[in-house]
Amino acid sequence: MIVHPLRNNYWTRRGYVTGTCMYHSELKQCYINIPKNASSFLREVFKDTGWKHMHLGMTMDIENYIVILRDPVERWITGIAQHITTNILGENFGSTHYLEQSNELVDRLIFDQIVFDDHTEQQSWFLEPFDLKDGVFFYCDANLNQNLDSYFDYKFKFANRPYVNTSASQFDNQNLVAYFKKLVYNNKTYYNRIKSYFLRDYDLINSVNFYDSRQSYSQTK
Repeated sequence: MIVHPLRNNYWTRRGYVTGTCMYHSELKQCYINIPKNASSFLREVFKDTGWKHMHLGMTMDIENYIVILRDPVERWITGIAQHITTNILGENFGSTHYLEQSNELVDRLIFDQIVFDDHTEQQSWFLEPFDLKDGVFFYCDANLNQNLDSYFDYKFKFANRPYVNTSASQFDNQNLVAYFKKLVYNNKTYYNRIKSYFLRDYDLINSVNFYDSRQSYSQTK
């Protein structure tokens, strides 16, 4: 699929390269990396089990694309927290300082903009360059490891690798997640602005058939 170069380079300044993926040549499976969708955990598992970092356009014989999707509001809350922690905070200015100095103007600016980096971008944006007619979709919830184990026939033993969200366990990130969670779920205007921006993601989530090891699965809905 051809995508305009300006679009492809949009988040390069934040470190994301369009078309980033991981590929297992024996299984002919390609995992599409979407930030904040258990991506750090999966990259850690895959890099030690025969998967290679690849990029769309490289030679790959792909039978299925592996796609992890997540609730858009929950993802945005963790994404904005990581953006501020990584790109805004710094020496002598941590989350405590941010929360002490934050005010309604700052909040209004954030919820007017919504997207600041790849961690807060639409999930559907990351999938645009890929042909997903052979996509296998997983929902990012408490059953993710079990479903991945089932799909891969327990080859990678996800259940034996406790999911550790390194950013969520970081002090500043924890503070900001708690702040934005309270802000979003107690302010209908802010909540609706997030949902409105991520309508494409909700449409995608509602249109695909998620792999569920507890039920029979087919790739058509």
